[in-house]
Amino acid sequence: MGIRDYKFTDKKHTIGGVIATAMGIVALIVLLVAIFVSYRNGGKADISVGNMAFASLMLSFFGTIIGLLSFKEQDKYYNLSYVGSLGCGILTIFYIAIIII
Repeated sequence: MGIRDYKFTDKKHTIGGVIATAMGIVALIVLLVAIFVSYRNGGKADISVGNMAFASLMLSFFGTIIGLLSFKEQDKYYNLSYVGSLGCGILTIFYIAIIII
């Protein structure tokens, strides 16, 4: 058997990273549901689809902020902070692009 490197540590993921990742996943699900409802209605979206899209925008925007603030936590794993910040940031930019167009 070869030598194995075991890493014993008490590090945990950042709380903000976990929250940002969860908010990004929820925002993506809400976006997909809004797109499905709009498609099912033949493109004639009512106010509920707009409300879902706005809620998804707010989730992704605040998820980006929470994810970026989670990098201030010391001695933690930042994997979920990267994933949450990047995912929510991409969704936020996507929404801003749709609003501008």
